[in-house]
Amino acid sequence: MRLLFLTSRLPYPPDRGDRLRTYHLLKQLGREHEITLVSFVNSREEAQMGVKLDAFCREVHLIVRPMARSVSTAISNIWRRQPLQLLYYRSRKMQKLVDRLLAKEKFEAVYVHLFRMAPYVINHRQLYRIVDLTDVISSEIGASLPYRAWASRVLYSHEQMRIAEYERRVVGWAEEAWLISERDKLKLAESCPQANLHRIPNGVDLTRFFPTEHKKPAHNMLFVGHMGVFRNIDAVMYLVYEILPKVRREIPDIQLNIVGAGTSPQIRGLEKHAGVTVLGYVSDLIGQLNQSTVFVAPIRFSAGIQNKVLEAMAAGVAVVTTSNVNEGISAHPGQEILVGDNTKELADCIVRILSDEPFRSRLRLAGRAFVEKRFSWQAAVERMRQIEEGLAQADITRRGP
Repeated sequence: MRLLFLTSRLPYPPDRGDRLRTYHLLKQLGREHEITLVSFVNSREEAQMGVKLDAFCREVHLIVRPMARSVSTAISNIWRRQPLQLLYYRSRKMQKLVDRLLAKEKFEAVYVHLFRMAPYVINHRQLYRIVDLTDVISSEIGASLPYRAWASRVLYSHEQMRIAEYERRVVGWAEEAWLISERDKLKLAESCPQANLHRIPNGVDLTRFFPTEHKKPAHNMLFVGHMGVFRNIDAVMYLVYEILPKVRREIPDIQLNIVGAGTSPQIRGLEKHAGVTVLGYVSDLIGQLNQSTVFVAPIRFSAGIQNKVLEAMAAGVAVVTTSNVNEGISAHPGQEILVGDNTKELADCIVRILSDEPFRSRLRLAGRAFVEKRFSWQAAVERMRQIEEGLAQADITRRGP
């Protein structure tokens, strides 16, 4: 099947959630389908990374759009009743490219990653349009409001309403929409009962993330998250300022490593706290996981699934997180993961893992087995096969005997 693939960010390197998902979908779907990728990049230097995707794609088309241009477009169109992130990616050049490709070639389907790219195919009803919302973003923004400063809260309150309205519109006209978690699928179904929604979870590369047998430092804790994302900034500040002091009272030699691209001076400043090291971006994440006794993700608001939690579980690291995160994963608290919803509960979970080696060992093994059983990229492959079969059958029916 010929498939047009639209992304707002180049799916390489797979160093953050959105790129990780699109990279692996390209990798898996490219084995069975002819894919033409169309994506924005911020610079000509970034565009050179497109060659990394040639192995999965028939063609790669990139539109260079500097961040300053996107910001300017969003500001100049702010009067429109559309989400800011939709306006941020508004581009006549992109629309012309998509229209030209669709006029030149016969694509059976188009995969659109995130609602921000949906306008480029809204009028192309000849296609089977798959919009991968990934998460219900409006829900995450709503949950984040109590943790934002006043000015940010006002801005994002308006953005949340616009996104919620647009999410409903998109799933109304798209032939189908994909979501990572069952929680988000059910949430969107409540407001859009007519929508064709499918849960397509993320997978984990089990050949890259796996347990090792070498001895880990006794009291090593790890936090991972892209530091350009508000939920990760909130979580790591919460961890260092509120949770860590309680853990340190029980385990004075606790060490915390903070890993993630986009590290700001604010995050770097956390190294003033005893036992805290800010590593920033690391090329060898599995190496950091294998040196950690406990992985902590005290994320207080989120949607979908946190890939970093799945990767830690796959690597055989005991995980402590919140109910909010676990709702997207559905692991069994106390068996495959530990869950806390306030400072004391999270600190107690961390102390228990660090202090009880037999329990930690059981949790590690159960976490790995859980990910092996539940999270695979194969779901996307199987769904695309079903779409291809359905389109082929519809074509036979139209032609008649």
